[in-house]
Amino acid sequence: MSEETRNNTIDPEGVIKILVASDIHLGHNEKDVIRGEDSFIAFEEVLQHALENDVDAVILGGDLFDIANPSTNTLNRCTRLLKTYMLGDKPIKLEFLSDQNENFLESLNQTVNYEDPNMNIAIPVFSIHGNHDDPSGFGRISSLDLLSTNGYVNYFGKWTDLNKINISPILLKKGETKLALYGLSYISDPRLARLFNEAKVFLEKPEDTDWFNIMVLHQNRADRGPKNYLPEKSLPRFLDLIIWGHEHDCRIIPEENPTKKFYVSQPGSTVATSLAEGESIDKCCGLLSIYKKQFRLDPIPLQTVRPFIFESINLANLVQELQLDEGDAQAKVQSFASEKVEEMIERAKEKLTGNVKQPKLPLIRLRLEVTSVDQQFNQIRFGQQYSGRVANPQDMISFKRKISRVKDETKPLDKEALNQAYQNQRETAAKRAEEVVERYFKEAAQENQLEILSSKSMTELTRRMVDYEDDDAAENIIKFFEKQAMQYLDGFTVNEENIEEILFKFHDKERETHGEMLKMLDSRTHKRIDSNDRSRSLADDDDNDESKSTSIQANVTTTNRGSGRGSRGGRGSRSTTSNSGPSRGRGRGKGAASSTVSSIGSFFNSTVKQEKRSSARNVSKVVYISEDEED
Repeated sequence: MSEETRNNTIDPEGVIKILVASDIHLGHNEKDVIRGEDSFIAFEEVLQHALENDVDAVILGGDLFDIANPSTNTLNRCTRLLKTYMLGDKPIKLEFLSDQNENFLESLNQTVNYEDPNMNIAIPVFSIHGNHDDPSGFGRISSLDLLSTNGYVNYFGKWTDLNKINISPILLKKGETKLALYGLSYISDPRLARLFNEAKVFLEKPEDTDWFNIMVLHQNRADRGPKNYLPEKSLPRFLDLIIWGHEHDCRIIPEENPTKKFYVSQPGSTVATSLAEGESIDKCCGLLSIYKKQFRLDPIPLQTVRPFIFESINLANLVQELQLDEGDAQAKVQSFASEKVEEMIERAKEKLTGNVKQPKLPLIRLRLEVTSVDQQFNQIRFGQQYSGRVANPQDMISFKRKISRVKDETKPLDKEALNQAYQNQRETAAKRAEEVVERYFKEAAQENQLEILSSKSMTELTRRMVDYEDDDAAENIIKFFEKQAMQYLDGFTVNEENIEEILFKFHDKERETHGEMLKMLDSRTHKRIDSNDRSRSLADDDDNDESKSTSIQANVTTTNRGSGRGSRGGRGSRSTTSNSGPSRGRGRGKGAASSTVSSIGSFFNSTVKQEKRSSARNVSKVVYISEDEED
């Protein structure tokens, strides 16, 4: 706010005060005797700051819980904290102006909780879900749905129909200040990328220009490659402030986007869920004050966060100093690590705030970049001597090996080899098996395209098997489309001459049934996501597991063309045979169509299962939003 506005024209009764936080991760390491209380202690401090600052509301940017199906202990601790700090007799001055049936369609009463006559809310909490606590399993229920049903949290930004996303804001007013609050909970990257490419994501802009527009989202902000982050420039310029969840490094002071001119605040996490460098930045929540179109966001450093010191050292720069090129390099590196850890423990003491609830044992992570395996030592044995002095003795030390490659100047460049190496690199870098499937059908030759199903069905099949370990997804999808295909064929007189044309039309019509297929799958799914294999690897920069998602494309390219569409040059002339039926060029009818569908199911049922274990660890999280405005 300007000095003139702050001193002369501001009306205290018209200021909306909001406590902002994100990535609470309740229940993280809850069974660890040392670190099990960290997430609950930090969340309690956040709620205390909300109470002490007499805020009008609390906004959470996703990942309130560490896993999609938190333990009863975690749920109990969460509801106890919310009941202690958020309930009471304080009058709420926020006037709710938008259609509550639209904003809270999934809630029990379809109303904001402070207008529920059965609840006594003092400070309303508004929250989206993140990738860790997203809806999963049968019924697509999130842990936030449970809190919403019980009236503790206003859960917004949830989307069940992902064929089109139309974000209607929550409209709040206090005095002369009007706030439009948009929510976009976590959505998987391939699905949202398709929606963005098809211009099916919209933000409804208020007609008046005097609204202060806030968007709360939970996606990658750092550039992790195409389709693996949300570019800020994709968001509409009419927004004033974006509360950005998911990224754990604290950048809570608003940063102006030079192109769109809106501001972005990244609160970061309140608890370290990995030993990455970004987690060692001091944790904060924030006090957001809004008056008309002006705002300020004051960071509030958290006093109960466990001290965390991170340091990365490249030993290649210390070869001469440590004399690593002679004698016992391992012993020298271990001695150097001991000195460095002692120094880091002393530095951690500077982060002690004096708060009685703050954990005293620090987190220490020393990452050593080595040039030879001879420089490495046993990290677990090394850490045993620090038991009782640090919170993570077994994984204090991390080795990162750097191997230099010398270019062979005498060998001519092989363009085919370079192209193949590039293709292999793309496949290895794939974060999800479904991306490989989607890319294959997008880039495959015409004769390898599907004839009955579309790539959307195959990517959804892969996602179900990888994310939810739904081994029945292939059978259910194939049976569903086999039934759809047969019903479609019933409306025609099918013969050898027109079968290709009819199936081609059905293939295009199949896209319209995608939403119906999703509902069918949700009604049959009874398994929950294995949350321990979710996207923590994105936050932990020491996770060097390689993606093994290349085998899908390898298997696809060697598969019989019985499941492909074939050349469209002459629809009645193809005679490629299928593993499960007679020649496709002769005797084509309803039975042949059924055989074609069955062969597709047989192929994917055998191929995709090979990928679900290796790919489940590399879940990537990316969002693309279309811009619904005029520049």
